[in-house]
Amino acid sequence: MLNIENHQAPGKQREGNIIGFDFGQRRIGVAIGNNISKTAQPLITIESTTNNQTFEAIQKIMEEWRPVSIVVGVPFNVDGSEHKVTNLSKKFAKELEQKYSLPTHLIDERYTSIEANHELKDKKIDLKKKKLLIDQIAAKIILQSYLDQI
Repeated sequence: MLNIENHQAPGKQREGNIIGFDFGQRRIGVAIGNNISKTAQPLITIESTTNNQTFEAIQKIMEEWRPVSIVVGVPFNVDGSEHKVTNLSKKFAKELEQKYSLPTHLIDERYTSIEANHELKDKKIDLKKKKLLIDQIAAKIILQSYLDQI
């Protein structure tokens, strides 16, 4: 996976927590990581019906974890062309960047849901819980990809 876009000027990033998002129209997976340990963990899946509910949930996460930057996965088709959700993901990242004034990095998220599904393959989990976990794990994979690059 490539760091496809960095909305902040290059330079040394402050040390601390980084929040990763796997944006989806129905659910948003969230992961927490740290640029000191360079590790990421699944955190939560946000399921909300309105944009306001989504950003209320994100606000609570931001207040609790106080990140120094944000990473958002951006989907592309296998051939690298834009996916129907590509622009929505970029718009979501821009909203986060403007609202929180934090460096925001976009990461190519191709295959992360497949990889997340593979991680849960042998676990005995009901379908609804599995869907929620897949989004969190995909967010972790996106964030870990970023952390591996810095």
